[in-house]
Order: sequence, then structure tokens, then C-alpha cells
Amino acid sequence: MVQAARISITGTQTMEDGGPQTLELVTDGSYCYEPGFALLSYVESEMTGLEGVVTSFQIEDGKTVTLRRSGKVNAEMVFDRRQAHESLYDVGFGAMMISVVTEDMTVLLNEHGGVLDLDYRVEVEHALCSRNRYHIEIQTI
Repeated sequence: MVQAARISITGTQTMEDGGPQTLELVTDGSYCYEPGFALLSYVESEMTGLEGVVTSFQIEDGKTVTLRRSGKVNAEMVFDRRQAHESLYDVGFGAMMISVVTEDMTVLLNEHGGVLDLDYRVEVEHALCSRNRYHIEIQTI
């Protein structure tokens, strides 16, 4: 069953040539949970630079997380512990092939919400581009 949810996101990105940048966002979205499967989604705000883009996280068996963005930016990134996944990342004015390597993942979800932590790096042409972390808290409302 799809439920309304309050979603709190802290994202930290450290570029290869600079210090960390952190963005915090609290937004309303939707959340669906069944044993072995969860889906959360929300609409990005102006604050993220992706205003109007729909972002969703699909979690399967607590082991694989797929982030999808659709709208003026279209992207899909797959997070799977210690595995690299290549994907085409369309940023609106062009697309590039990136590799997402998941360093660590914590999935603590139930029918009321929970926590999703992702720690990963992004590589372009096999060169480190950035290290990234998402800390997401979901609370049904």
C-alpha cells in the first residue's frame, strides 16, 4: 500500500579535487513497503537544482537499491554492495557513462518507514570523480 511520507535526506558529495559539500532536504513524498520490497519517491525542489524532477529509490531484498530520476534529468543508478554498475546519466544538455561503486549500504525499513544509508563512489572513464553518501530517513504520515 502506498502511503504519504516525510522524507529527510542528507547528501554529501566530495569531489576528487575539493572538500565535501552537504545538502539537507526534508520533503513530503510517497512510500510503499512489502517484505522484500520498498519504494520511496518525491519531487525535487529548486534547492537541489533539479526542480520538478521525480526521484525514486527502489529497494529489493535489502540488497539492491535503484535510484531513478525522471524529468529534465533522466538517470538510473544501481547500488549493490561491492559491485560496480555502469549507467547513462543524462543531465539535460548531454549524457555520460558513469560507474557507480557501492562501498557500503544499510537498509533498515519496515511498514512505517526507516533508514537507508548509501556510501558510494562515482567514476567516469574508470577515474574517481566523487565520493558520495546518502542518509535517508522515511516516516509515514
